[in-house]
Amino acid sequence: MNNELTLEEIQEKSFEILKKIKEIFDENNWKYYLAYGTLIGAVRHKGFIPWDDDIDIWVPRTDYEKFIDYCIENEDKLKPFKIIHYKNNKEYIYPIARFSDTRYCIEYNDAKEYGLGLFVDIYPLDGIEYNDIKFRKKITRLNKLIIQCGSKHIVKSKSKIKIFFKYPYYLYTRLINVNKLVARNDILAQKYKFEESENFECISWVNRQRAFSKKLLGDNLEGTNLMFNNEYFRVPKEYDEVLKTIYGDYMKLPPENERVAHHNYKAYKK
Repeated sequence: MNNELTLEEIQEKSFEILKKIKEIFDENNWKYYLAYGTLIGAVRHKGFIPWDDDIDIWVPRTDYEKFIDYCIENEDKLKPFKIIHYKNNKEYIYPIARFSDTRYCIEYNDAKEYGLGLFVDIYPLDGIEYNDIKFRKKITRLNKLIIQCGSKHIVKSKSKIKIFFKYPYYLYTRLINVNKLVARNDILAQKYKFEESENFECISWVNRQRAFSKKLLGDNLEGTNLMFNNEYFRVPKEYDEVLKTIYGDYMKLPPENERVAHHNYKAYKK
């Protein structure tokens, strides 16, 4: 194994992946938006949050599915880039897609291995009905089950008693076919069509659930552009409201002891 990549190298190589995604989306007139910490980085730093170790984008469901199919159909043409998704990787453990550079490899501390390189997270946007509490609870339970199935260990808890009672549940999750579970989650998340809904959410992934008005994306979902690492990328038109909804005062820097990367992995060049 070659030397471990530094945070700066991870950011540099991940940015190259983002530029490839932008190229594909622009060529096909598909919509995407910088999201989460990447969007904060664009607004606050005009690039990466200095300690961030990944890139996140939102994609409306229809364009998301088109992108997945395009990447699978053009796998040889896209090398060394490759989509990682439950449709083409039976070992994949997440209900979102990742666009990966296969010249690198990731070594997780907690998650099961599934052949990932450096990556960009791609979150599908689906429609949502605020009052469908039963649906929200159902997909939240399914999300949590997926998280445990994809983990090497029992999901952490501050309570030793809770960990003790979680152990039989952990053993049960070792027997579950995660690929089928993720596929079921993906189908369930599409209950409300993005095009037919006034509001949207990344309902596929419990850690990211927030509901937004589609008006925040702009007229005809066109968004606007912000600089990220000296290049312009699409972001939600009302990005300030989006970020305040998720993070509150996102312009305020966190305490120094919290300025750390949030993914628990090491990256290497093959």
